Amino acid sequence: MVSLFKEKKNVDVLICGAGPVGLFLANELAEFEINFRIIDKVEKHPEFTKALLVSPRTMDILDNRQFNLHLSVLFNQTKYILFIHVFFLVSFRGLLHPFLEYGVRVKQFCVIQNVHDPSNPIKAELSNLNSNFSFGLINRQTKTMEYLIDALHEKKSLRKKHVPNVEFGMELIKYEEKDDHVIAVVKNTKNKVEEEIICQYLVGCDGVHSTVRKGINDWTFEGQTLNSSWALADVEVDHELVKYYQATFILHEAPVVFFPLDARKNTFRLIIKIGDEEKKNETNDHVTHGLTYEAHITLEELQKLLDERIAPIKMELKNPVWISNFKINERIANRYRTGRVFIAGDAAHCHSPFGGQGMNLGIQDAHNLAFKLALAIRDQSADVNKLLDSYEHERHPVGKNVIEGTGYATKMMSGNDFYTSFFRTRVAPILFHFFPQTVFNFQNNLMQNNLHYLPGSSEILHKYKPRSGVENKLIDAGHYVQDGLLMKITSHKFHELITMFDIFRSTALKHTLILFTLNKGVTADCNPLIETLLEIYNDYKNTITPIIISYQGIVHAADVPFMPFQEEGREQHIFVERKFELHEKYGVMNEFGQQAFVLVRPDLYVASAVFEDDVDELKAFLDQYLVKADR
Repeated sequence: MVSLFKEKKNVDVLICGAGPVGLFLANELAEFEINFRIIDKVEKHPEFTKALLVSPRTMDILDNRQFNLHLSVLFNQTKYILFIHVFFLVSFRGLLHPFLEYGVRVKQFCVIQNVHDPSNPIKAELSNLNSNFSFGLINRQTKTMEYLIDALHEKKSLRKKHVPNVEFGMELIKYEEKDDHVIAVVKNTKNKVEEEIICQYLVGCDGVHSTVRKGINDWTFEGQTLNSSWALADVEVDHELVKYYQATFILHEAPVVFFPLDARKNTFRLIIKIGDEEKKNETNDHVTHGLTYEAHITLEELQKLLDERIAPIKMELKNPVWISNFKINERIANRYRTGRVFIAGDAAHCHSPFGGQGMNLGIQDAHNLAFKLALAIRDQSADVNKLLDSYEHERHPVGKNVIEGTGYATKMMSGNDFYTSFFRTRVAPILFHFFPQTVFNFQNNLMQNNLHYLPGSSEILHKYKPRSGVENKLIDAGHYVQDGLLMKITSHKFHELITMFDIFRSTALKHTLILFTLNKGVTADCNPLIETLLEIYNDYKNTITPIIISYQGIVHAADVPFMPFQEEGREQHIFVERKFELHEKYGVMNEFGQQAFVLVRPDLYVASAVFEDDVDELKAFLDQYLVKADR
């Protein structure tokens, strides 16, 4: 059939792939009001679930996003007056709400090493994680996509600009990059009609067989297919050892793992090692989500395999939803950006499913990329190439580390050689019982709570060293933000409790510049840095929201009329704490007596942190990073 071209259509960003990563990127761009389209070649996603775990760091990201619509918009459109209650339900519940409402919370890992005496397993509680969410959240990938599509629909219904429908059954055929745009040819899989889409940027979230990645010859996907063979099934299990609030690992001769899916139906995800095969030169033609799927194993074969692996324990499998066997692929792209074209998620990396980091890694890719695309498209970046290069510089090392880490964990769990078996059966129990800090670090690494970027790896992270002799305990650029409890100062209520993450949620679409004042006060007559903060804010109104954090004992109701931002008619952005706990979390120590500025990016990573004596260094950094408002 001869293809008929429709009229060319222009957008800022074309997203290829409507899985969790592409849909989250779409939600981010919608929040930034960027004109985009999102397509997927499948007409409907399969019902079976691949990705399951939502990590605490990803929950932070989802919680940082809410459906923002000003009340004035609703009141100015009378037909919405009757639905104001819907606004309150939707706007303030956050993007995370449905995940928490319907997901299964995993609060511990349980490792059974002795099948002859399983009554004394090793347990690792998740209650002490470095996160506001002290659990892992199990949520079916199909539900994740459903929630993210619903969020797009909510944004569209609330008159958010440039929010399109997800276009299923639209396949990317080819693309060509020009100096200032990309020409993409897409085809409707039903009527075979092709159209050209002209976009400023193209992002491939289209999986391990990424058409976007394959569209450029020197874009490689390097790695290997492991020679071990595994089985996977979503089945009902009713046994005292397998509980709905824990991930259960039975590590005898070969690993057997249960992840809870539905507590009401006793449904679990079972992963079990079949065996090792001779190494073969295999292609990844049947790779999905980092796994090479083969012919389906039957329930009877799976039950027999389980009986062999955990004997003498008896555990019956019932009512399978999905059964398959697979091999693990470990691959990573040689780069994440080529000109105006980017890849994210499985298109950029795939690895072992142990640790459940695949989808989380991809969503965090999108979180890192989205605000950078927004700055570039809005001409708010001082150096677009440096800004966009930072996506690869920051995320590629993370992808590489996750592949190495999950590969090592898989080997430790499933290897049959003497050293691996000795570590699993003899060393690991000692670590769990006598070295809790080691276990704590392992848990936080697994849940991605220790993830930071190195300032030396990224041109948009401030490489700062104090010029004075003050010991630098400031939070490093590239580190993730810290949470804490504050009190809000307004003319109506003197004290209203709020968390630091609540503040970031309200400033999420801009950078947040925090002035930690210690006990120096919040009015210009008693603290000269207030004028400095206002000066920086006036220079970067389009990209920065200013925040002041002070000490309760030196802020009084009489100060309210003299606080900054009154002329702006803005809500007060001044907060106090009873102690210097949050100051200290960010490294602003009372004994040093130095105030400090901390600049937080929209993806919740610190871009810069400087003492008051070095504010000129902050200004110089900003001049090379963001465009001033008057420009």
